Amino acid sequence: MSEFIAPADFVAVMQESFDRGQEFIFTPSGSSMLPMLDGKHDKVTFCQKPDKLKKYDVAFYVRRRTNQLVLHRMIGFTKSGEYIFCGDNQLDYEYGVGDDDVLALMTSFTHNGKEISVTDFSYRFYIRRMMLKKRLRRFCGRIYHKIFDRK
Repeated sequence: MSEFIAPADFVAVMQESFDRGQEFIFTPSGSSMLPMLDGKHDKVTFCQKPDKLKKYDVAFYVRRRTNQLVLHRMIGFTKSGEYIFCGDNQLDYEYGVGDDDVLALMTSFTHNGKEISVTDFSYRFYIRRMMLKKRLRRFCGRIYHKIFDRK
């Protein structure tokens, strides 16, 4: 049985866990982080956010325009120092996420019953492979549109 609570209540419960020095575990929904996270079966463990994210960190943040809670990978910085995020199963980047928008940092996840830490070699290899694949898909998409979207 899954339980859905209001985003503000969810954030309050998560912050309460962090204030007690605990990690926070939940099952995310959606498909934007496939194949790493299945939104029905996998669990994600979070710790309190650091001062600054590192490239390829998976963070839980709020979209200020819609107050939507999002779990995506940080893939870079804008010139103004804001974060650029993108789900592993997406090609469109999300710009303009600030430090104040980030709520938590993923420390591990459970996939197919196996817990995987963000420091594991297999996870770090997955990130490199996924980012290479994403760049290749974006490049091929640009080529495709240049060839077939002529008017």
